[in-house]
Parts: sequence; C-alpha cells; structure tokens
Amino acid sequence: MAWFIFALGTAICWGAGYALTEKLLHSGLSGSLFLTILYALSLPVFLCAAWYDGTLKASLNMFPDMRLFLVLTGTVLFFALGNLLIMQAIIMKDASHANLIEITYPVFTILFTYLFFKNVHIDWTTALGGLLILGGAALIIYKGGT
Repeated sequence: MAWFIFALGTAICWGAGYALTEKLLHSGLSGSLFLTILYALSLPVFLCAAWYDGTLKASLNMFPDMRLFLVLTGTVLFFALGNLLIMQAIIMKDASHANLIEITYPVFTILFTYLFFKNVHIDWTTALGGLLILGGAALIIYKGGT
C-alpha cells in the first residue's frame, strides 16, 4: 500500500508543479532554462537523499559496468527530451491539455518494456486501463483539445 501513497503523492506534486510551470512558461521563461534551474536546484536534494538512505556509494559503484552506463545515458537522454517536449507543449497550449496527452505514457512504458526487455507486466485489467487512457486522449484531441 505504501507504493500507492507514494504514487499518489507524486501525482499531487506533479499536478501542482505543472500548474506553476505553466505560469512561468507563459510569463516568458524558456522551457530549457526552467529545466536547467529545476535540475540544478534538485541535484543537492537528490544527492543528500541518496547519501541519507545509504545508496549513494553502492549506486555509483555500478557504473564501471559499460552496459549499465549506456542504459543510464539512454535513460537520461529520454527523460531530458521528454521534459523539453512537455515544456514546449505547455508553452504552445497549456499544462492541463499537455498533461492529459502526456499521461498516455503508461502505454508507451508497456511497449518499450516489451521492446527493450521482452517483459510484459500487464493483465487484462491493466490492458483495459491502457485502452481507456488512449480513448481519453483521443477524446481530448477530437473535441477541441488541439
């Protein structure tokens, strides 16, 4: 049950963060500068959290493994590009519409988990939820969300 509380807390924090981000971006702050500031201010917080929970040293020791380093590099690049794209979407429209389309990412998570690792972590209820997500995004696009 703790995972659900953490996931819900994430949704609440990201919802508030995106609402505030829209205000900043529509006031003229560039998405790339916003992300630079976000990550620069986040770095000490995340380093302290990793030090506090005792995972910092063990995590850093993983990266002489070139395969893991390549996975890390790809992960960072995908997240960075995704963040730049969502900032641009918010600039061009608004946070509500952009995030309602962005929220289709679980469908792509399932697809890429299969393509990269040949793993499928879904059952029929998860598949149905994914279809509902796609249906909701299609409805938003169809009924004036563009």
